Amino acid sequence: MRFEEEYPSLESFWRAVILFGRNSASYKFSMAKSLIELIPSGKSFITLEELAVPFSNNLILHLKLNDKQTTSQSSTMLNACRQFIAGEITHEQLIQQTVKYGFVNVLDAFHVVNQGDIPVKFFESDRKAKQKGIVITDDLFKLHETNQFTNFNLRLKPDGD
Repeated sequence: MRFEEEYPSLESFWRAVILFGRNSASYKFSMAKSLIELIPSGKSFITLEELAVPFSNNLILHLKLNDKQTTSQSSTMLNACRQFIAGEITHEQLIQQTVKYGFVNVLDAFHVVNQGDIPVKFFESDRKAKQKGIVITDDLFKLHETNQFTNFNLRLKPDGD
């Protein structure tokens, strides 16, 4: 017997992204945690530089607990995080590397579940504009207002990656 909601809620779409999304595990979870951390600011446009701070921090938390990624042994972004942890690069260099390499796949793949995009978007990528970033959608703002929103961050602890 299959369980399917006739009219899935925003919470259900969020859970589908987290549980069944296509992205690499550490990147997807780091992106989700970053969105959760940024949404209380109320900003509808987040530059890649602003997004890079929580995103790289969440990747670093993951690597400190479990220094691997489920889909590949190595990546330029993860190596930059490892270099930061080892004190080989500065925070500014980490942010520059994150802006350059951290969002290559995760922005496009975040909403993909079972080989296709879910019918709602929590953000739109705006990497062609002069100032590159993401546009937070009404759906993410609405998700923030739900009773379940505070629980989402609890389920995205670094040890849950």
